[in-house]
Amino acid sequence: MGIRESSYGYWSSYRGFVWVASGVAIGIGNIARLPYLAGEYGGSIFLVAYFLALAVVSWPLLIAEWMIGRWSREDLVTGLGRVADTAKVRRAWMLIGLLSLLAAVLILSYYSVIAGWSMAYSIRAAGGALNQLDTDSVRTVFYTLAQDPERSLAWHTIFMVIVCIVVASGVRDGIEKTASYLVPTALLLMLCLFIYAYTAGNGEAAIRHMLTPDWSRFGWRGAMEALHQAFFTMALGLGAMYAYASYLPVKAPLGRLAAGVILLDTLFSLVAGSALYALVFAAGLDPAPGLTLLFQVFPLTLSQGAVTNLIAMLIYLVLFMTTLAAAVALMEPAVRFLVERFRMTRVSAGMASAILIWFLGIGTLLSFNVTENLEFFGRNFFDWVQWLTGRLLLPLVGLLLCIFISRILPGDLVAEMWGEESPRARAVWQWMMRFPVRLAMIALLLYCVGLLDFLVNLWS
Repeated sequence: MGIRESSYGYWSSYRGFVWVASGVAIGIGNIARLPYLAGEYGGSIFLVAYFLALAVVSWPLLIAEWMIGRWSREDLVTGLGRVADTAKVRRAWMLIGLLSLLAAVLILSYYSVIAGWSMAYSIRAAGGALNQLDTDSVRTVFYTLAQDPERSLAWHTIFMVIVCIVVASGVRDGIEKTASYLVPTALLLMLCLFIYAYTAGNGEAAIRHMLTPDWSRFGWRGAMEALHQAFFTMALGLGAMYAYASYLPVKAPLGRLAAGVILLDTLFSLVAGSALYALVFAAGLDPAPGLTLLFQVFPLTLSQGAVTNLIAMLIYLVLFMTTLAAAVALMEPAVRFLVERFRMTRVSAGMASAILIWFLGIGTLLSFNVTENLEFFGRNFFDWVQWLTGRLLLPLVGLLLCIFISRILPGDLVAEMWGEESPRARAVWQWMMRFPVRLAMIALLLYCVGLLDFLVNLWS
């Protein structure tokens, strides 16, 4: 049968595709999570384990998603059904597509709320409203925004409208053009911020925090966190990489493109994280993970002055830009599904997807105010969405994808999907999918759902 030509067109260039795919990977976790984990789990030892996981696990899985997307040229669910029919295996494997679609929609629903906060903070920072605040004042600023349903809803709505406009504008005129501006600009701005942070901040402390080796802090949990971060930083299991690959040319060098995306993602993570921590340590503050660092610790580093206002505004602007690039990618699988399954126009599909995601985002938004104390088994709505996507759906999809392509599909179909690249490279990739990737995904799933902790405690 061979790899079909795309009926929806192609990316204008490989460079454009790398920007687009990097926009999927670069997100909130790159800015705040990686440097924190490095400091918690052994510095350079953790980073070596992280780079190894990127090369041995993330790289083969990323190629696998691209291969299936490029070969099928269809939406996530229909494409996997076509692959199953061609391989003469059960169509139940379409479940991979449905789970990916569900995960992408749920993640975007709370990404939109956080992106709305970053928009609000960039305006506050530009006006100097975040300068010279103490701990209580910083918390007050954040909770005044997060616990006000009307304000949060307004920013959440504005962000979803922007995402809808970009996706509805098409693959090249909307998605590629936006990513080609957003991602390089965000990287350039972060490099400038990095230079400023290491000049005005405490760069030596940031380097020590991230690079000082400490085997006693690594352990098995450090290894699992490195694998966890390597898997999630590449946005695997969400269907976004699959959807974007459907617009790749037949002769696209998947291996080299995947390496380029991983290198860009890693560069941004290290630059952004070390820049933030240089400012945090210069202010004598302790590191913190995720949203706490961005909205409650970083503002404490800000002094009075126009330069400080500009730096703070740029950091929140970069956060908005990277989140927008990721959000566009997360909406694309849902839009493509509606276009092909229900014969909707791209504009109608974009609006329908945006409304659904906007509605789900209200659940996250209210989890910080009205329904904050409304819990089910100790978690509110936002906590459950995070657990369901990050701890269950994504590692499960990764494992199922690995089994599907390495054990279920016949070798000749896999070779057809691989295309014209080196057969020797394909043999190495197939071996990686069969052994290290599969074992790693089993371990990751056990770790994410808590079974690995249970087994370790039972053993000890």
